[in-house]
Amino acid sequence: MKKYIQSLFTKFKQATMKTQLIVMYFAAVFAPVLIVGVIMTAMNVNNLTEYHEDLLSSNNEYVKSVLYEITNQMYNISDEIVYDTEFVEILSTEHPLEQAFKDKMDAYNVIETYKKRYSQIEEIKVYSAQQGVTDYRGVYSLTNEMESETWYKEAVDKYSATWMSTTEYDEYGNEYWYLTLVRKIPTYDSSTAILMVKISDNYLKMRIEDDNYITLLSMQGDQIFYSPDKNDYGNHNIVDTEGFEYYNFLGKKYYHGESYLTITSTLSLTMSDSKIYVTNLSRNSSTDIDGIMMGTILVIILALALPAIIMSFFIRSINKQIKDLRNEMYKASKEDYNLAGYEGCQELSDTFNDLQNMVEKIQYTDAKMYSNQIEEQKLLNAQQKMEFKMLASQINPHFLYNTLEMIRMKAVAAKDHDTAQAIKLLGKTMRYVLDNTGTEYTSLAKEMEHIETYLQIQRYRFGDRVNYNLTVGEGIELENIKVLPLLLQPIVENAILHGLEEVESGGRIDVDIRKETFNSIRISISDNGCGMDEETLGNMRANLEKGHINKRYGIGLYNINQRLRINYGIGYGITIDSVQGEGTTVSVRIKIDSEM
Repeated sequence: MKKYIQSLFTKFKQATMKTQLIVMYFAAVFAPVLIVGVIMTAMNVNNLTEYHEDLLSSNNEYVKSVLYEITNQMYNISDEIVYDTEFVEILSTEHPLEQAFKDKMDAYNVIETYKKRYSQIEEIKVYSAQQGVTDYRGVYSLTNEMESETWYKEAVDKYSATWMSTTEYDEYGNEYWYLTLVRKIPTYDSSTAILMVKISDNYLKMRIEDDNYITLLSMQGDQIFYSPDKNDYGNHNIVDTEGFEYYNFLGKKYYHGESYLTITSTLSLTMSDSKIYVTNLSRNSSTDIDGIMMGTILVIILALALPAIIMSFFIRSINKQIKDLRNEMYKASKEDYNLAGYEGCQELSDTFNDLQNMVEKIQYTDAKMYSNQIEEQKLLNAQQKMEFKMLASQINPHFLYNTLEMIRMKAVAAKDHDTAQAIKLLGKTMRYVLDNTGTEYTSLAKEMEHIETYLQIQRYRFGDRVNYNLTVGEGIELENIKVLPLLLQPIVENAILHGLEEVESGGRIDVDIRKETFNSIRISISDNGCGMDEETLGNMRANLEKGHINKRYGIGLYNINQRLRINYGIGYGITIDSVQGEGTTVSVRIKIDSEM
């Protein structure tokens, strides 16, 4: 582990300053701020969640207390009705005539009295199987269909009160749900009487509705009988309480596609084994928690972004200073001592001043060395000029002999104009050589005229083995371009003697002049001969630079290359390209200077 840490520390020290600053930002700013921000966000969210949970629990307890109060009051009212002796007497007596029953109910209207007295009562109904009882003043005749319904079966089997959710339909088919107390009324005879007390839905809304919370109420069957949204009635509660006698839940639940902080608890009703499951949803908790979370995250982002922006500007600034200093040092390493001004921090400025002092010392040393080199170069130039004069005066004896022999053979074989033309071309060649012996420059037009004369002579000599084509690019004025005399003939001669050596017919020499830049041209001399393999081509290129002359390729190319570099400088001279079986191209790059 220790070695691993040391390795990381070593890599850190060897990294660029930009990388080190970025690492320091992440280590000293990003990571601590992010960790603290995450912890603070979690704590704030947790505290706010607990706060809303407490409020939600308080609302749940309030709703339960209101329901307990209402249901307890309804139970007490049912007690008064169930044990009202006069009303029980009416239900326990047979009535041969329906009118007799109606007369007794008119005389003792107990049901309507309670409905008027208590606003929380939506409706009171009494169902009786007694003979003569008819649907009148809240008392209804018990039918066979009713006896098969759940509320009847639960009520008739026990004397304790039962709470359930019941539904009714109005004349338009609209369904209404009610929390209903169902209770058996003990009669003096064996007849059955059932009391139903329905709690007003509007009264419940008035007592338990809160703008900050959503309240859902359901019974054991898990069907909602109260909700702010009428569409929820009859649906299953969002918390599955089925199978649980006592149920408590606190957490997140989805309601109509949105997540709410939700609480569900069980309310046991007085003098009954019935239970109501009270579910409350906080309308504002998610908004508040999300708000505090987004606010904290925004603060974290700002706490990370602002230092990052400042660090970014600083890194760019210091990186630019280092880059500028490095560029100046690179210029000095390439012997470019024309250093520009430098602005940077104190330490880097001191380094630049040291660099300037070093450059001044180097320039002083170079000046002393340069004066010695000038003298040495003068001697070398004199030697080179003598070699070039010797080269200019050299005309291949084999060429002269073969040419004269060809002229002689032509004269013997056929007395025609060809012989005269050949003699004329030879005279032009010799005149050009003599005129330029000892001269320093000639025009490119004269040089090209000499090359064409030379190629014509070779055409007479070799026939179809030597064909040629001279091409001059647009914008090139040969008369205005000065070149070294006898520059191209050795190259053309090599192309014929070596390039077309194995060609029996169809040989071709192409001389192409193209403008390369605004102050340089390239003269390419190509043949379609045998070409060279990579090893031979490599040797040729090495010979151009080192002067290790191979007799097969002659001394001309090396001397011409050195001559070009001395007169035009580095970057000018000869290049060779060749593909075996396709031919060879020798290119001459020279500088355009009409005043040379």
